[in-house]
Order: sequence, then structure tokens, then C-alpha cells
Amino acid sequence: MPGFHHTIKQYLGLIGRQTTVIKADGGEDSFFAVLEQTWKRNKTNFEDRATGGGRVYKEFCVIICPYDVDLKSYTKNDTFIIDGEKYEICRSERVIAMGETQFYRGILKKIREADDDVFNG
Repeated sequence: MPGFHHTIKQYLGLIGRQTTVIKADGGEDSFFAVLEQTWKRNKTNFEDRATGGGRVYKEFCVIICPYDVDLKSYTKNDTFIIDGEKYEICRSERVIAMGETQFYRGILKKIREADDDVFNG
């Protein structure tokens, strides 16, 4: 029995978001993926935290990519751009069923960029 990886890729193309990965080596990949914000039982792990240099944000998302996008090949130096927001990869795994890769799943962390005038308030 054949795997469902082609069907999964087709549905990711229908319901997924356009994702562009800017690689540290200058390359660029584009594909469709599903992105969903994650929450745990202990939501304080995701609350903003004040530091001497500003606020630290902890926004994580689960990403699901098609079987032919090797999510494990990306590093923290690569930037994922989805809906104009920037993310870096924290974890990734290949999902195998029936002896074939069906899709890739990972955790992305949102990158917050500081405002230019943050100290001139």
C-alpha cells in the first residue's frame, strides 16, 4: 500500500501558508506549510520576561512541512519567513509511516526585532 505523503503535500498546498527559508549560505527555499502556535499547561513558560536589555518573548509554533522538504537540514542560522514574520528552527523530526517519510514536523521560535527608538522614549 502506498504512503499518503503525496496526499499530505497536496493538502498542505491547499491549506498551508507560503513559507520562505533564507539559508545562512545565501540559498532560499519556498514551500507551503501549516503553522500553529503552541501552548503548554504551564503558560508562564511562554510569558514575556523583562530583562535589562528589554523584554524577552517566547513565542513558539509547530510547523508541518511536506515529505520533500527536509526540515532537519535547516539550522538556527536559517530564517523562516511566514506571513511577514521571522522564525528560527528549534527542533525538527521526520514522521515515518509504512516505511516512508510522510511529512516533517518541527518547532519554530518567533524572532522579535527591536524597535530603533526603543531607548529614546
